[in-house]
Amino acid sequence: MYEVKPIFYCPLWGDHRLLEYGSNQKNTGIIYTVSGIDSINCQIKNENECTTLKEKTDSNPELFGLLSGECFPVIIAFDSCKESVSFQIHPTDEYAREKLSLPYGKSEAWYFIEAPEQNWIYAQTKKEDIQKDIENNSFDFVDKIDVKENDLIYIRSGMVHALTKGSLIYEIQQSTNITYRLYDYDRIDPITHKKRELHIQQALENLNPSLKVDQKNFPVHSQGNYREFSLVHTILKDSYTNESTIVCAISVLKGTLIVNHIKIDQGKSILVLPEETITIQQEAEVMIAICHPYFRNI
Repeated sequence: MYEVKPIFYCPLWGDHRLLEYGSNQKNTGIIYTVSGIDSINCQIKNENECTTLKEKTDSNPELFGLLSGECFPVIIAFDSCKESVSFQIHPTDEYAREKLSLPYGKSEAWYFIEAPEQNWIYAQTKKEDIQKDIENNSFDFVDKIDVKENDLIYIRSGMVHALTKGSLIYEIQQSTNITYRLYDYDRIDPITHKKRELHIQQALENLNPSLKVDQKNFPVHSQGNYREFSLVHTILKDSYTNESTIVCAISVLKGTLIVNHIKIDQGKSILVLPEETITIQQEAEVMIAICHPYFRNI
């Protein structure tokens, strides 16, 4: 078992709510609670060592159930939005392999700890030709999807989407950390003092209007299975064995978990190796993420 040290990120739309999940800054928008890529590389530790997730998966992929050259396949985060997030599309598997020389694109799922203020998000479209709409900054072509607390939304790569003001979510995404922005409300980057870059051509090349949101209510004792990963929302107690052939990530949604006599606070995560059993001394509400290495067969 490895503890993961989170990384805090303060985008334009962050707010104070992630203070309850371990952040020490009032404008934190994202806590990366598990990530092992070059640009977002969490530290991990156990009783014998302290290193980074990328260094460990690079040097000993078999320990995690990975093959040589594979990075940790998902990024897990807590997101808190005081403003709506940009309209965006992520690369598909086909685009990632052909244009980016990457093994897969970026699908993701959102579990709503708190629903957005207006109780809907933007996701999916039936319209194929959206060029003129984008030029006119008109996004009526994107559907409004009603959401509530405890909902789970699966966003397939190639689907246009945007979180809206007030959302507080647990997020899991594939490790291809690439986003193509269609519209960003003309916000000014505080560092460059310019409008944030848009990626309209790349977004249009990846848009798939046939995709529909997969949505379900996801209270405690729920399980969701998708091509890229499975999620289990549960109260973790007694013991847990990772029966998968690949490492799983357990993130604390509510409370404080004590596992193998180590305290894991709300907002933090642990990695459980394949066939490893952990012992729980204090239960907590968690999300278990189990990766699916489907990309080895495409």
